[in-house]
Amino acid sequence: MSVRCVGIYWNSSKSLGPSVAERLIDMLRQRGVAVCLNADLSATIGLTDCLVDQFDRCQLLIVLGGDGTILSGLDYAIENDLPIVGINLGRLGFLTELETDELDEGVIDRLLNGDYTVDTRTTMMVEGWDYRKYFALNDIVITRATSSVRILSLEYEANGAMVDCISGDGLIVATATGSTAYSLSAGGPVVLPGLECFVLTPICPHTLNARPVIVSADERITVRMVDDRGGAQAVLDGRRAIMLDRAHPEITIRRSVRQARFVRLNEKNYYGLLRSKLSEWTH
Repeated sequence: MSVRCVGIYWNSSKSLGPSVAERLIDMLRQRGVAVCLNADLSATIGLTDCLVDQFDRCQLLIVLGGDGTILSGLDYAIENDLPIVGINLGRLGFLTELETDELDEGVIDRLLNGDYTVDTRTTMMVEGWDYRKYFALNDIVITRATSSVRILSLEYEANGAMVDCISGDGLIVATATGSTAYSLSAGGPVVLPGLECFVLTPICPHTLNARPVIVSADERITVRMVDDRGGAQAVLDGRRAIMLDRAHPEITIRRSVRQARFVRLNEKNYYGLLRSKLSEWTH
């Protein structure tokens, strides 16, 4: 891959971002590589001689932030089939590859020379909606449409076969990548990210027999609202929502035609990563 332009995407809530971006830009320009910044970053550091929000011109996307920033940056990465390099400015950083103190000239050379592996991750889409916009890497959460305390009743199927009918706070449909996000907090299992599956995790169900279920990522998951008191919504990675109501009481979720691609510079022990990250999160 010939890298002529590198995109840099920053979460403006992370104060360390501009200084890291300036280091990156300096190292990239020394090597004759153009840069493209998201609008917030461009305005913050005051660069006028770079591309802004033109990520279709890039061959690589560097994301400055945590996992939430990466989820936002996927809008550009998936649309333009860009591999992502995550530099952790957050607290957890399951998806990030580097800490700020690991960013040096050698890393930049490796990135520009393609000296890395690519870790592909399954994403989900909702049938009938534009897959380029309505996709999720972590999870699609079906929950109440308002802050009402009413119980939500749902039934869900895998390839047309009934899995369960629950009453409670909702249902999480997670990828293996998303198994360590909301699903884990709701009592779901940890799933190794290379596995091609979906995790169906009830949220605070009002029955003792409702348990998380793991199904193949080749299954089509249909979730249907059977009680329309106040309506429901399907929230994709916490960023976009699809409303469910009496006229449109269900959605069908399946594997997307697009994958997220993450740059991996070093082989990591996932179990060690899991222990360290979850330990950090509890302190």
